[in-house]
Amino acid sequence: MAASRIKLLIWFIILTLLIGCVPAIPRPTPIPPLDPNAVNLFMGQTADAASAQTLAAMPPSTPTATFTPTPRNTFTPEPSFTPISTFVIPSPTPVVNIIYYRVKHDDQMADQGYKSRAYDGNSQDVRDQTPETVPLFVLPKLGSGTARTKVDGAWEIYLEFLNNNDEGKLRYLKSDGTALFNTAGFPQLQSLTMGGNIVRLDLVQNGWGRVVTMEYGGPPNAEEVNYFTRPDLVHKFVVTGWKRSTKTTILVNPPKGDLYWPIVTRRRVWIQMDRVEPFPILPMDITAKSDLYIQTTPGPTIEKTKFQLLTGQSATIVQYYPTGSNVWGMLQSGGWIPLFLYPTYFTSWSMETIPPPP
Repeated sequence: MAASRIKLLIWFIILTLLIGCVPAIPRPTPIPPLDPNAVNLFMGQTADAASAQTLAAMPPSTPTATFTPTPRNTFTPEPSFTPISTFVIPSPTPVVNIIYYRVKHDDQMADQGYKSRAYDGNSQDVRDQTPETVPLFVLPKLGSGTARTKVDGAWEIYLEFLNNNDEGKLRYLKSDGTALFNTAGFPQLQSLTMGGNIVRLDLVQNGWGRVVTMEYGGPPNAEEVNYFTRPDLVHKFVVTGWKRSTKTTILVNPPKGDLYWPIVTRRRVWIQMDRVEPFPILPMDITAKSDLYIQTTPGPTIEKTKFQLLTGQSATIVQYYPTGSNVWGMLQSGGWIPLFLYPTYFTSWSMETIPPPP
């Protein structure tokens, strides 16, 4: 019995020693109240980060003009709205510095004697008219020749859609005597353009510019790429004549009406720099000649908005949007205004070379 008591005493002593070795648990520290300013700062930083990520992920958008076979852009003055001195209109188009060039007409060229190529000094008031062609050479030198590009299959379908599948127009356009398929015949498209049309250049050297053309791999969607959305890639047929009574060059549409064709070549092509006039360099300060509505998209028509650039007011143009025979300009403060709606200039912005007649 005594031995059992001794064993119990020993176990009690061991348990007491073990309890004494366990570290004490610290008392919890009170959590301080949240600082509302810190919460707002954190939320603001999170929102800013999310906004930046969203903007980075968003693809740039480009306005698309309406494709109509016979556009008629008219400008009718509307009642004025009270302008706001400081405003920013978000623009759907990112600022991209693209340099456009317009192909000069016969009456701007010394080698034409500043006359239409149709001029022959006869007694007729208006001589027979002729396409105002400008060759695109395969090398940056005279005499290098033009290129031929076969536009059958999908390209023929594209060409026909550009001309609204009008049988009379297509018969005229594809004939051997109307410049585009001269001598070789359809579908061998000659590398050329016509006066007044727009080109872009990706290289300029020694008085020559290399023309940006469509990729020959396959045509684009004609509803998205046409004369009214990309006049640098789809050109309009231009006919020139000489009016003897006034000694002036006249520009007219061909007998069948508006005709269009794609600027597509299988080879690189070049144009002489003295045959083109560059658009005025941007940014450019302009002054309004009349009250102009400022709209969120560059046309295709004038929209009545609550913002205006009033007559005599100045602004800075930072981007162009050519559409058909017209040109719109994006303001540095945001929004678009018409710079040229054929045949009228609405601001101090102007060019010597006029577009093809609409």
